[in-house]
Amino acid sequence: MNRRNFLRRSGGLTLPLLSGMSGVRAASSSQLESLFSNVETDRVLVLVQLSGGNDGLNTLVPLDQLSNLNRVRPNVVLPETSLIDIKPGAAQAFHPQLGGFRDLFSEGKLGIVQSVGYPNQNRSHFRSTDIWSTASPADVELTQGWVGRYLENDNPDYPEGYPNTDAPHPLAITMGNAASETCQGTVTNVCQTINDPFNITYLAPGGDTALPATPYGDEVDFLRIAISQTNAYGTVIKEAADSGKQSATYPNTTFAQQLKNVATMIGGGLQTKLYVVQLGGFDTHAQQVTGDNTTGAHADLLDDLSEGITAFQRDIEARGLNDRVLGMTYSEFGRQVASNGSRGTDHGDAAPLFVFGGCGEGKVLGENPTIEPEVERGLAVPFQYDFRDIYGSILVDWFDVPEVSVRQIVYQDFNYVPVAASCRSAITLPVDYMSFTARGGDDHIALEWQTSEERNNKGFEVERSTDGRTFTYLSWQPSAQGSGGAGASYDYRDREVESGVLYYYRLRQVDHDGSFAVSSVVSARLRGHGAGKLTVGLPHPNPVYDRTAVKVYTPVDTIVRYSVHDAVGRRVITDSQALSGGRDTLLEIRAGRLPGGVYTIQFDFDQHRVARRIVVK
Repeated sequence: MNRRNFLRRSGGLTLPLLSGMSGVRAASSSQLESLFSNVETDRVLVLVQLSGGNDGLNTLVPLDQLSNLNRVRPNVVLPETSLIDIKPGAAQAFHPQLGGFRDLFSEGKLGIVQSVGYPNQNRSHFRSTDIWSTASPADVELTQGWVGRYLENDNPDYPEGYPNTDAPHPLAITMGNAASETCQGTVTNVCQTINDPFNITYLAPGGDTALPATPYGDEVDFLRIAISQTNAYGTVIKEAADSGKQSATYPNTTFAQQLKNVATMIGGGLQTKLYVVQLGGFDTHAQQVTGDNTTGAHADLLDDLSEGITAFQRDIEARGLNDRVLGMTYSEFGRQVASNGSRGTDHGDAAPLFVFGGCGEGKVLGENPTIEPEVERGLAVPFQYDFRDIYGSILVDWFDVPEVSVRQIVYQDFNYVPVAASCRSAITLPVDYMSFTARGGDDHIALEWQTSEERNNKGFEVERSTDGRTFTYLSWQPSAQGSGGAGASYDYRDREVESGVLYYYRLRQVDHDGSFAVSSVVSARLRGHGAGKLTVGLPHPNPVYDRTAVKVYTPVDTIVRYSVHDAVGRRVITDSQALSGGRDTLLEIRAGRLPGGVYTIQFDFDQHRVARRIVVK
């Protein structure tokens, strides 16, 4: 059966999970317009999903913001004496349960990327996980996972004819009971899903009798392929597990045992390129902390995370695989800046991401988030790095995927970030950033940045955005150092700005040969209460399962009256709230008791009316 016929015949089927294959989802059969061959490599990537939304502010604590953290989250903030400095004199510290992370960081085997997220954050667990899994914009739904697209790029006929002589082992493996959405491909999930590599269930073959050319025949044909593939992969998985003798001691936790099995399979010779493991429980709305705030649910989770990853890294080193294995953590969102009344934190936006392995480098990318002494409920850490840039940079640095291919696989606006730059085959980073900040004044926004070293740097393009996604050119700032040498200080004043609007900025550093690298994103708005632009944000989460929230900015004190209308225009919810001028207010709307359907939220100000649409599930 050729690829086109397989897609045509199988694209609409829905099959149950078969040991290592997820159900086939209804998906478009359109493929990437251009396929690019990737460099052959024996490198392995391990993705660690922190399900539930990890509290980044208690995981990696910004030491220069401790005073305000104590003001705005007093019932969850960690005692300063309990914190573990990531290194002497650093501006960040680890949670007291992350001692293993501190050791890896000091050894150059752990890297930190601050404030990773995406524009227009959706705070729904389901939707935000979907966004991170598919690498989609917040307002676009995709049916393929980013890992699925990457692996299909090299294996366009999968699953037909797999395993084979050139690809005898699974392309990817998910540890657990269900295949990861990151691995969803055009026709099926490219991950084999296993709990125990030493105990693989054999499935009865589907037979080889002729099948009718009917939908029933198509379904049975696909089941036969799935069963045959699952059994074949199960055999090589068990053989690798039996050959990969344990080389380190692991904690007796589910998470650590998953990592132990991954190390065992890699050590046993399995050629699988990507593994997905999961640590759940990070949705810490209540009792995130207990006692003096150093214990509790979050502390236990971080202990599992640190001890498990540290044991895995020691195992990989003992097996002589340190140069072949890289790991990365991710979570669907961070938590809000202010704590709630239940000694917990609610759904937020951006959070730190960790990279571990021989290319962890022991560096911190990005700036500490700024914590104000007074914050509205709902305010969260804004993103500095788009998670899709992190995904794409891992493909560039670790798997030597050309950037033109990354733009096809991940997203078109990809900008490289030096996540694991020391392991890239050939790269020269001409600029080392020390800092990049944006601060709002009365009539302008001031940008300042410093470099510690410059090599082959032509200069910087300053770019601005109002949505955090689409950036436009503002100004050219030539290098102060010319061809090379020490670092320098730079500044730029943006005066073409309006009160009330949140602006995003980034730097595009340009080499003399025309190549470039992009900085992290910083944001700021004008301060003060002058007349400006009324702004009403988009509801999030949307779709709505319980409640949604809309961020509103008004330049002067006022009252907003808002109402929810059903599909035929009937008013089903009415409320009002006083708004303070010159600041954001988060309006929360409880819609969970409404029947499922499409609704319109109408906001009425003194002389303005704004409408937003929501879908209630």
